[in-house]
Amino acid sequence: MKNIISHSGLSFVFVLILCSSVFGQTYEEKRQKILDEQTNTRAEINVLDARIKTYEQRINKAENQYDELYRQYENVNRLISLQDDKLESLEEEQNHIQEEIRLTEEEIDLRQRELDHLIDNYKQILTYTYKNGRTSNLELLVTSKSINQMIVRTYYLRKLDEQKTKQANQIRVQRLELEDVKNDLKQSHYKNELVLDEIREEKGKLSDQQTIQRQNVEKIKAESSNLLSELRRIREQKENLENNFTDLIAEEERIREAENDRLARLAEARNIADAARRAEEVAKYSTPTTTSFVSDETLAAYERNFAVSKGKLNWPVNSKTISKKFGVTRNPLYGTRTDNPGINIVTEPASEVRVVSDGQVFAIQPLPGFGNVVFVKHGTYYTAYGNLSQINVSNRQILTSGTVVGRSGTENSELGETLLFIVRKNNTNLNPEEWLSKK
Repeated sequence: MKNIISHSGLSFVFVLILCSSVFGQTYEEKRQKILDEQTNTRAEINVLDARIKTYEQRINKAENQYDELYRQYENVNRLISLQDDKLESLEEEQNHIQEEIRLTEEEIDLRQRELDHLIDNYKQILTYTYKNGRTSNLELLVTSKSINQMIVRTYYLRKLDEQKTKQANQIRVQRLELEDVKNDLKQSHYKNELVLDEIREEKGKLSDQQTIQRQNVEKIKAESSNLLSELRRIREQKENLENNFTDLIAEEERIREAENDRLARLAEARNIADAARRAEEVAKYSTPTTTSFVSDETLAAYERNFAVSKGKLNWPVNSKTISKKFGVTRNPLYGTRTDNPGINIVTEPASEVRVVSDGQVFAIQPLPGFGNVVFVKHGTYYTAYGNLSQINVSNRQILTSGTVVGRSGTENSELGETLLFIVRKNNTNLNPEEWLSKK
């Protein structure tokens, strides 16, 4: 009976060894995934760091005159947005590391329990061997009632010795593996401390920048008359943009109606029985109202595609840092409220700007306060790309999603190194953030 029990115990140990191997593999895969996520987040942090340094250099060069002070205010505002994004990425990285620590601690606990179980089993085998010894084993063989029984007992006794040796080796291996995982945990804790230090440092920098910003606001408030004049100018520019956008949409619809009417009359003319009159009427309506006319069916397809892409559209530039949000915002410079028709996205100078969905360019115009603007039609949806330092498309051009329409602003552009991005449904402005991908 003792031999049978020992044999069952050995089988259980084998199962434990197999399970340990499977759990170890799962842990490594999970940990590697977390490490990959950390690498990606760190890459985003490095990009934000580069942009932060650019604005820090500009802030250091700023002077105390009003124009330079206002430029400094804008740069600090963008810097704060970038630092906020970096803090968010750092906190995300720290969450990844915390998840890595939790996973590693669970793995240590699992391996420790497996090791304790192996040691307990090994102790039982040693206790059995000590109590029974070689004499008892010889006794078992001598007292065998048959040759078969003696062979069976010999087999199990040999297996017991082999398992004892194997378990001792397994315990050594498990201890080494456990030490490796503990070292992983130490490394994770070290990384965590580094990121926490960086978070604390960034929060300190952010606090300093916010202090500078408050000082700038106080200085700018002292120039209230100039600022109110600037506010009026911004409102006029915004109203001018809105009116132009509305007028352009109306003109586009007028042109489409005229072209559709021409096509209908041309079709009627081709059915006139009298040859001479038919030729005259066909010639009269044969000249297109507009070039690159897009059919109603194609526009409907553009519209459907745009509508189902809410929350999934790719960003028009390789940046997701917004310095000025959509809608009514309170201006900290003078406590008044302004209405932004879109969002201002902070970019690298002259970054590629891509159309977010299939459509057709229906206007390109320079507008005061917004620089060069490209307007694109997607059925009853419209997008606009402003503050462009370069334009790569032409009016009436058909665009597929991702086509480069131009390049974003530079330091010398009206809105600096940003892109103005607008989304409309007919003549109603929509919040672009609700349409752009969150990933």
